[in-house]
Amino acid sequence: MATSAQRRQEIAAGVWDDLLRTLYGSSEAVLARQRARWCAALTDFERYFGPGRQVHLYTAPGRAELGGNHTDHQHGYGLAAAVNLDLVGVVARNEDNYIRVKSWGFNKLDVVDLDEPNPQASESTHSASLIRGLAEGFRTQGKQVGGYDAYTTSDVLRGSGLSSSAAFEMAMGAMMNEEFGCGLTPIQVARLGQYAENIYFGKPSGMLDQLASALGGVIFADFEDPASPRVEKLRAKGQMPDGMVLCVTDTRGSHSELTAEFAAIRHEMEAVAACFGCNVLGEVREAEFWARLPEVRAACGDRACLRAMHFFEENARTLAEDCALRAGQFGRFLHLVGESGHASFALCQNVYCASTPARQELSVALALSQHLLEGTGGAWRMQGGGFAGTIQAFVPRECLERYCAAMEGVFGPGSCHLLTLREQGAGRVL
Repeated sequence: MATSAQRRQEIAAGVWDDLLRTLYGSSEAVLARQRARWCAALTDFERYFGPGRQVHLYTAPGRAELGGNHTDHQHGYGLAAAVNLDLVGVVARNEDNYIRVKSWGFNKLDVVDLDEPNPQASESTHSASLIRGLAEGFRTQGKQVGGYDAYTTSDVLRGSGLSSSAAFEMAMGAMMNEEFGCGLTPIQVARLGQYAENIYFGKPSGMLDQLASALGGVIFADFEDPASPRVEKLRAKGQMPDGMVLCVTDTRGSHSELTAEFAAIRHEMEAVAACFGCNVLGEVREAEFWARLPEVRAACGDRACLRAMHFFEENARTLAEDCALRAGQFGRFLHLVGESGHASFALCQNVYCASTPARQELSVALALSQHLLEGTGGAWRMQGGGFAGTIQAFVPRECLERYCAAMEGVFGPGSCHLLTLREQGAGRVL
């Protein structure tokens, strides 16, 4: 264990370049940027929490949703991949039983008294609620966590569908797990992240995002038993053909204030499930749903029925996508990606908010992607919770320059991000 100053000197001198290469790739420009970023995080830790302290460094990746849009919370399938955009955290334990976290880009210092385990109304929908919920989650597992001071910096786009919240949760969860020797598995920590987000933060999310960040690589998850999901990890290496690039365009419309819109999807799906005496759509026989459609329409309304149709379609599609990747049938996978994007418009209806139809950033980005990529062998879809944020596109390399220029011409310089898949999940790296 080293002090913040010692680690900063080592990183600046290139001592840890091999570690940075495993996380971010071997480009010299990328390495230089990451050295500067990690050194800045150590400097800012000292600014807020004092110099001379022995520290550990953690990282937690963002994720790209590859399949399973709004299926995980209905006990369906999910397919996601960790990406090279990540959160980096510097942490030192303290002795006063408080967790203090300062995050770059936010004015507020989160201060959580661990002697108060219950949700706090003032923290709802704020990051402090996630910290408190995680700490309480560890306690429910018979694991005691203590106080620490942490500084985080993240290049996972906030409110964009790349799951900056899951990266934060899994970074905090990894700190608690490793600093205090709790010994939970990454899947168990991911489950506690979902618990914190559902109960303390107030967002009725599934667990796919947390799993992808916790485990890294490409993961396929079956949430039939959400308390103990069946998770399979595919190696990230080799999943993307050399001639294809994963691009994510930030349409500069944040979904961070859209919790009610996300919740409505889940609530409407579960209202349909209730017509069959079930809690979630994963428990409903699809044939029975179609047979009783008139009755369900009368009870729940048309949008709820369309969203239920989306679940059944998307769930089967996600399983097919996983099979295509395992078989090396990337063209088949891309065809299914395109189908998923269409279903978001027609069935799930989470590409834009019906209450603000003049704002349709995702719709424009998807239409422009279709204009640029149709017939090239590429594919495009909305990702994440929807309504605002980002779209993803699989772009043939020969189309990449034109595609990025066109997207940035509409959504601004720096809005189109070229992603690589990342093998490493959340955890301590130094």
